[in-house]
Amino acid sequence: MLSTANIYHAGFVVPSIEGAMKEFTAVFGVTWTGVEEREMPVLTPDGPVLAQMRFAYSQGGEPRIELLEPVAGTIWEQPVQPVGGPSSAHHIGVWADDFQKTSEGLEAAGCPRVLTYDDGSGRAVRFAYHRMANGTIVEIVDATRRAELEAWFEGAVYPAAIEGD
Repeated sequence: MLSTANIYHAGFVVPSIEGAMKEFTAVFGVTWTGVEEREMPVLTPDGPVLAQMRFAYSQGGEPRIELLEPVAGTIWEQPVQPVGGPSSAHHIGVWADDFQKTSEGLEAAGCPRVLTYDDGSGRAVRFAYHRMANGTIVEIVDATRRAELEAWFEGAVYPAAIEGD
């Protein structure tokens, strides 16, 4: 269903993106995209949420580091991991070539969808987060968006800014 060869990032929910960027740069020597601030409609098991997002990705190739600030009412809310604390790894990001089939397959395998982009259809769109039985969260990202997202990782304009969402 999923392959470790398609893992491209580890996501961290952190209290301050700027502070976390400094720490990760000091330890790993990475550079960063600009911090994106977006109002994003997402669908949770409890219904739609208009998430106020702040996020950034490391540059320079995979695996990437994604930093997100907490968003109330979503899986990005603190604390993210009761044992590891507020800055422990939150999720693993994986490209999904057949996005719908992968999302449906994860649900059938007992990994419920806990969040997706909300286009009003109720289906998984663009990205979807699924929770494994052990608590691990896997974010699948539609691989049809890979080229535009990889361009953004390395300095292009964020794709949603082009699309107008």
